[in-house]
Amino acid sequence: MEDFAAVSRLWRRCGFETRPGDGKEELRRKLERDSDLFLVAEEGSEIVGSVIGAWDGRRGWMYHLAVDPGFRRKHTATKMLRDVERRMKEKGVLKVNAMVYLWNSPSLNLFEGIGYRKQSDMVVMGKTLVGYKHGAKAEGSRKTHAGAGAKTR
Repeated sequence: MEDFAAVSRLWRRCGFETRPGDGKEELRRKLERDSDLFLVAEEGSEIVGSVIGAWDGRRGWMYHLAVDPGFRRKHTATKMLRDVERRMKEKGVLKVNAMVYLWNSPSLNLFEGIGYRKQSDMVVMGKTLVGYKHGAKAEGSRKTHAGAGAKTR
């Protein structure tokens, strides 16, 4: 957590927008869960790269790959990704996906260059749960109808 401010500055230098889940409290919770998958790259005492790896118990995910513009083309991103992949393999992760915005062609090219493939038959859909509190109901009722008699608890 002592690197939060430096990582936030790095993300801004790389053009990332702050979104729900990028705040200090949310990242603290992420670090409590699997801190070994959240990597930073350092040059001297300066943080020049970061990547958030996550595992939901089924799939691995890569988020927020960032390398300071002055330190790009030095294999920093590839080294971080390979390190997170290795750590995921050690946990038993079988498949990893990367969340990359379509406008971010350098990242798209990097991921393709190390073996990731676009999933053209899928669309990522998101929803911000503003004001969400643990135990509170989200929009609508708790019951969903996924089929005859299907319920969620």
